[in-house]
Amino acid sequence: MSIDMLPQRVPRLALLTVAVSVGLSGCFTDGDDDPFDSETTYAADIQRTEFGIPHITAQDYKGLGYGVGYAFAEDNICSLAREVVVASGQSMRYLGDDGDVDSDVFYTWYNSPERRASFLAAQDPETIDAVTGYAAGYSRYLRDTGVDNINPDCAGAEWVREITIDDLLTVYGKANLRGGLSNFVRSIVAAAPPDQDMTMDSSRMRTVSPEPVADFDNSTINAMKGGSNAYAFGSEVTGTDSGILYGNPHEPWEGVQRFYEFHLTLPGELDVMGAAQQGQPFINIGFNKDVAWSHTVSTAKRFTLYQLSLVNGDPMKYNYQNSDGVFEQRDIEEVEVTIQLPDGGERVESLYLSQYGPMLNVKALNDQLPNWGDNNLAYTIRDAASENPRALNQWRSMNKATSVEDLVDRMQDTLGLGFVNTIATDRYGKALYADISTVPHVTKQQLESCSANAGPFLGALIAADLPALNGATAACEWGNDADSPQAGIFGRSNLPFLIRDDYVANSNDSYWLSNPQQPLTGFSPLLRRRLTPFLGPNAVEGVPLLMRSRMGLTQISDRLSNTDQLGGTTFNLDNMQDVVYGNRSYVAELVLDDVLADCTTNPMMPLTSGGTIDATQACNILSNWDRRNNLDSKGAHVFREFWRSVDFTETTDDAFNVKFDINDPVNTPRDLIINDNTRQALGDAISYFNDKNIALDASLADLQYVIDAGSNNEKISMHGGLGREGIFNVAQGPGLNEDGTYKPITNGPTYMQTVTFDSNGPVVEALLAYSQASDSTRPYHRDQTRRYSAKDWIRLPFSKTEVNDQAIGGTIQLRE
Repeated sequence: MSIDMLPQRVPRLALLTVAVSVGLSGCFTDGDDDPFDSETTYAADIQRTEFGIPHITAQDYKGLGYGVGYAFAEDNICSLAREVVVASGQSMRYLGDDGDVDSDVFYTWYNSPERRASFLAAQDPETIDAVTGYAAGYSRYLRDTGVDNINPDCAGAEWVREITIDDLLTVYGKANLRGGLSNFVRSIVAAAPPDQDMTMDSSRMRTVSPEPVADFDNSTINAMKGGSNAYAFGSEVTGTDSGILYGNPHEPWEGVQRFYEFHLTLPGELDVMGAAQQGQPFINIGFNKDVAWSHTVSTAKRFTLYQLSLVNGDPMKYNYQNSDGVFEQRDIEEVEVTIQLPDGGERVESLYLSQYGPMLNVKALNDQLPNWGDNNLAYTIRDAASENPRALNQWRSMNKATSVEDLVDRMQDTLGLGFVNTIATDRYGKALYADISTVPHVTKQQLESCSANAGPFLGALIAADLPALNGATAACEWGNDADSPQAGIFGRSNLPFLIRDDYVANSNDSYWLSNPQQPLTGFSPLLRRRLTPFLGPNAVEGVPLLMRSRMGLTQISDRLSNTDQLGGTTFNLDNMQDVVYGNRSYVAELVLDDVLADCTTNPMMPLTSGGTIDATQACNILSNWDRRNNLDSKGAHVFREFWRSVDFTETTDDAFNVKFDINDPVNTPRDLIINDNTRQALGDAISYFNDKNIALDASLADLQYVIDAGSNNEKISMHGGLGREGIFNVAQGPGLNEDGTYKPITNGPTYMQTVTFDSNGPVVEALLAYSQASDSTRPYHRDQTRRYSAKDWIRLPFSKTEVNDQAIGGTIQLRE
C-alpha cells in the first residue's frame, strides 16, 4: 500500500500542497515513471486543480471509484459516514438525540440483506468495480488519516468507520426512494391493524365525507421540493454549429443530496467531468467531449396508493379478484423488525405488507382519511423506483454518450433514472428535453376506472394529487410495456422527449411545455404535477405554469428578441450567464404595477392584528425597486414577505382577473385581483419590518447570506430568491430570524454549469455554490461560495493542458 506525490507546478496558494499531503505515507517519484502497477488491486492518480476539484485517472473502474471515494472523504467524510448510519437503520444506536426510531425501523427492513443482494446482482460488472473501489478509497483515507484527525464535526465518533460495498448499497437503496416510500416512512411504521378481537361490523363504520383531502401537502414529497432549472440551446439560436447548456439543480446544501465535483479519466473508455451526489462513483450531471446534460426534478409520480377491501371480521386479509376473475382472500403479512439501541439494547417493531408493498396509516397523511379497518378499508403503497436498481448503470452509460440521440437511446434502453428530467445538448447543435424515468404504468383510463365506484376516499386522494387505485382487482394492477426493462413501468414508447434545433427548457413543470412551439401531449396523467385536470371527459392539455417556469421561458424570448438589451439575438456563454443570474422577479413584473396602483389610490393597508398602516413610503420604495433579487436590490424583502402571505397557489388562476389561456400559457394568468387579502399581506409585510427596525429600502445583501464556519462565521451575502416569486435563481432558508434578517441559505443553487463546444472540446464555466467541502477546516469550504456571491464563474479544466495549468500541489498516486 502506498501513496506517492508527483511534483507539479506550485501555485500561489502553496499551503494547499501541505493540506493534501499531511498524514500521507510514501515518497515523491519521478513523473516519468509508469504510475500503475498490475499487481495492485486499486490504483488511481488524483490531481487537484483550483477550488479543490479532483481529476482522477485510472486503468480500470475499481481505480476510478477508489480515487473518487478517497477525494470525497478528504472533503466530506462526516456527511457520508452519517448517511451510512441512517440508511442502515442505526441512527438510534449511534446518533443520540438525532436518532429516529421510525427511520431505523423502516430502513432496517427496506435495506435487508436480500434486497441488497438483489440490487447488487442487477449491476454491471464495471459498476460493481467502481462502487467497490469507492468504498475502498473512502476507507483508505480514514485509515491513513485516523478517525481522531478528520473533520472535527465527527472526529473520534464511534459511527465513523471504514465502509464496504454493502454500506454503499444501503445508501443507494435509500436514495432510490426519494420520490416514493421515503416520504411515507412515518405512515408506514405507524400502520397497524385494529385489535383483532374486535369484529369489524357496522358499529365500526363511520360516516365518510366526499370532500377532497384538501390539506394534504404534496410538497412533503421530497422529489417535489426541488427547484431546478435547465436550458439547452441548439445551433439555431447559438449562431454556431454547437449547442449551449445551462443547468442548475436546486437541492439541499447539506446531506445526502449534496453534489461533489470531479473528473474521471479511464483512457480509451471514459473521460467525463461534472458532479455527483455523495457515494456516487459516476457523474450525475456533467459533460464529456461531445455531450453536456443536466437534470431537473420531474413532476411524474413514482408510486400509487392502493385501497384494500378487507375481509369482514379479519383486518389481516383483503378481497382480491385475480386476472381469471376468481375471487380470493389474500393475506397481509406481519414482519418483525429489530433495531439496535444504545448500550446494546434492542427494540422490535412490526411492519405490515400487502402484495403491493407496505401498509400505510393514511390518517397520518390527513385526519379525514380512515383508520385501518374503518369501513373495512385499509391502504398500501407500491413504489416503482423502489423496484429500480438501474440508476448507477444508467449514469455510467450516460457518461459515455456521443450525441443527444445516443443519450436518448441509452436512457430508453436502461430506464434507470428515478425522479428527474434530462436536458442536454451536444457539439452538433441539438437540444434535448426528456422525462425518461421510472413511472408506474397507469393510464388515464385506468386511473379513472380504478378510482370510480370505490367510495369517496380514492377520489379525495387523487384530488390531493396522490394517485390511488382500487386494490381489490387485478384490473387495477400496473400495466406492462414490452419495451420496458422493469415490470409495471412505462417503456420508452410511452415516455416523452423532444429534440430541437432551437431550445428546450425545464423548471420543474411537466413535460408539456419544454418548448411552447411544440407542446408534448397524450401521456399518462401520472407524469403531471396535478391529476384531476387531466381526468374525465373534459380533460385539459395544460394548466398554469409555475411562476419560475414562466420566468424561464420569458427570459429566452427576451434574449432572442434582444428585449433584455444584452445585444444581438443569440445565446452565448456570457449573455446566458447574465440572463440566469439576472434574478428577475417574474411575480413582481406580473403584479407589482397592480399593487402600486391600488396603493396610490388607498395607501392605508389593513393589518392582521387590527388597525391600518400607511403604505406610502413602502410603495415609493417598491416603485423604485429594480424588481430583482440582486445583492444591491432595495426593497426585495418587502415584496417577498408580501407575496408569501398572498392567497395564491401556483398552477391555478384563482388570484387573477385574466384566467389561464392554453393558447397563451406563458402570459396567462395575469392581472392580480386586489382584495382584502392582498392589501392585508402588504400591510403585514411593512409592519413586520418596521417592528424589527429593518429599513424598507435595505439591500438584499444585508439580509440574506450563508455562514463561512471556517472564517469565524463570516456572513457571505447571497443573491436569489423564492421560486414562488418567479425567481429563476432559487435561494432560500428556513425563514426569518428574530432580528428580521433571513436565516442562512440551506436550499438553492448547487452545481451550476454552462457548457458549449469548440474544435478542442468542451468549453465550460461552472460553480458549485456551497463549494466542495462541508468540512469547514478545508480550504475548499466556501471558496466557490464567494465566487457565486460575486457572480464570478470558474473555467473548468478538462484537457490535460488545462488541468496542468490549474494544478494545485502534486499528483497523489494511490496504490493498494
